[in-house]
Amino acid sequence: MRIIPWITAVLILGSSAAWGDAGMITQISGDVSITAESGKRAAVPFLKIATGDKLTLGNGARVQMVYFGNGRQEIWNGGGLVEVGSLDSKSTLKPEVKQLPPLVVNQLAKTPAAGQQGKTGMVRVRSLANPDAGAHLDKQYQELKAGAAADDTTPEVFLLSGLIEIKEFTRAKEVLSGLNGKPAYQSVVEHFTPIVTANAPK
Repeated sequence: MRIIPWITAVLILGSSAAWGDAGMITQISGDVSITAESGKRAAVPFLKIATGDKLTLGNGARVQMVYFGNGRQEIWNGGGLVEVGSLDSKSTLKPEVKQLPPLVVNQLAKTPAAGQQGKTGMVRVRSLANPDAGAHLDKQYQELKAGAAADDTTPEVFLLSGLIEIKEFTRAKEVLSGLNGKPAYQSVVEHFTPIVTANAPK
């Protein structure tokens, strides 16, 4: 019986181990920079983050991130410093915290990283054999959307990442078209459009 908890842990933490990242920034507003092994630069949405990275939030800035290892979603409002851990962050600031389901986190972990655009072979996308994958994805999206805040783009990121994984590029293009022109989804549209356009049927 001892093997069962171990298997469960592997399933939950699998996405984190597979990608080698602690988590991902899902939303940003205001002045935010990140200091990592490669140096300091401006932080952007869909940037994968590693343990030890440091986020500097300017006054009035806002960062939303998710940890792949345990599904912890944090929302930070600046200014101040936030240090990325393996399963949570350290800061003198206090975050808003929400728990995301393992299935959702696993899909978010497959989101192409910032700057990683082009053919899906470059973003480690695989085709699912399950013919009902699209219907399951829609159901999960609706459930996630129902429990999300009005300004939370996580459900749309989850949906688009899933559609890319199952190679439903035409549907993904329709989703992006519906989000286009909505300020809250600008970063989502800008990130996913090149990926979908490069793979959608001509």
